[in-house]
Amino acid sequence: MPGPCEGPGKSLGERTAVPREDSRTRSRPGEGPNGGETRALFVDLDGTLIHGDTLWEAAAALAGKNAFSFLACLPSLMAGRAAFKASVASRLPTELGDLRLNEEVFAYVKTESEDRPVVLATAAHKSAADAIAEEAGFFHGVIASDGENFKSGRKLAAIRAYSQAHGFNAGFDYAGDSKADRPIWKEAETAYVAAPDDASARALTGGHQNTVRLAAAKASLKDYLKAMRLHQWVKNVLIFLPLVLSHQIFEVGKVLDALAAFVGFSLCASATYIVNDILDIRADRRHPRKMNRPFAAGRIPIPQGIFVSALLLAASFAIAFLFTSPLVALLFAGYIVFTLTYSLYLKEKLLVDAMALGILYGYRILIGGAASGVVVSDWLIAFSVFFFLGLALVKRYTEISQKTPNADGKIPGRGYYAHDREIVSHLGVVASYTSILILALYITSPNVTVLYQEPRILWVICLVMIYWLGRIWTLAHRGQMPDDPIVFALRDKVSLLCGLICAGAILLAV
Repeated sequence: MPGPCEGPGKSLGERTAVPREDSRTRSRPGEGPNGGETRALFVDLDGTLIHGDTLWEAAAALAGKNAFSFLACLPSLMAGRAAFKASVASRLPTELGDLRLNEEVFAYVKTESEDRPVVLATAAHKSAADAIAEEAGFFHGVIASDGENFKSGRKLAAIRAYSQAHGFNAGFDYAGDSKADRPIWKEAETAYVAAPDDASARALTGGHQNTVRLAAAKASLKDYLKAMRLHQWVKNVLIFLPLVLSHQIFEVGKVLDALAAFVGFSLCASATYIVNDILDIRADRRHPRKMNRPFAAGRIPIPQGIFVSALLLAASFAIAFLFTSPLVALLFAGYIVFTLTYSLYLKEKLLVDAMALGILYGYRILIGGAASGVVVSDWLIAFSVFFFLGLALVKRYTEISQKTPNADGKIPGRGYYAHDREIVSHLGVVASYTSILILALYITSPNVTVLYQEPRILWVICLVMIYWLGRIWTLAHRGQMPDDPIVFALRDKVSLLCGLICAGAILLAV
């Protein structure tokens, strides 16, 4: 039997221990020693033909699309895993395009189907398996869960029955990826194993003599760090803003309190990013950039993601209670609730989504004030509302510009149509420059003399902000703005220079 091509990452995988006698005694794949017998290839779906698990992904996608519908599925767990699969499948169908294919395995199995029968044998629900097999177009048949969970011994019994019914009289080969498949491999002529390395493949099969390793995704530390979106932590420097503006940034105790809040909140935010990526897994796979995120790419299994998210939340609240205050911990909890509300409901609502994003930006300032014991002024709150709303609309404008609309012009997963781009731009520019107006009113108010001896120097900040916000919107119109303008600003040299000028103006005004 011809084996997969050699070389990790370039092909299906590599043959690890297939005797030469096997390939000499058969005229072509799937035939027995006499050339007339048929050996079928049975292929698992989850973790083998695709990266990921259809049930976990469908459940996550359903929760992200309609949380109440997902909750309605939970009682079916009392009747067993098969019943839960059926309940989820009835509410949210699964298609081939919803999944992340293991391209090398898919190509190899398709090639094998030209010479012998290939059967999709999976514990996934039958409706999903049938749809996937039909769309793939090369499977001889399907074995899948429908009333009972076809896994391990049950799947083996189904494979035996299918082989007997269809006259596959030369044994069978099986492709899988987990220890649950070991009883099937034990009876198979050749054990195809989706595993990251040869040692793992041999361990999974229990030392099967004829083992062919197939390509498989493996999460690295880099993938977990990427899922945490460490680059987004730069937004959390807003926690220090109340200290800076109240001129208490050099008070060590307050700075340490703010630093603890920064670390704790960053871990909390990373946990919510992971949950959001899990809920958005299907939508991300249709996005030109987000499709390479660790969960969308199938490199990190959803159960592991949930576990990591829980660990991050535990660490976050431990830091909040041990090093800050119960109020900060309460604000962390409020952030989680608000973020989940955004992910599950608000993000598809016209303009409300941008307002929610603006609030989430400004929320960091409130946490900073609570952690350091600095009262956040009404002026700062008013400025933040319009400033961050403007930046949120920059983010949404960029998404509308980059995403491919549906046939009716609607942007997938959002409450906007493609032709809404201009009005979003207008609203964003108005919000952005309203924040500068508020800053100007603050400079001319009696309050400013409490903190600044030369408040007129602060007009420099207004001029810089007029330039910077104009530049941000110009770059957005040119298609040169990434998804998050704050992350862009903290990496952009011109933006950093503008920040230094503003900081210098504040120092001179003091």
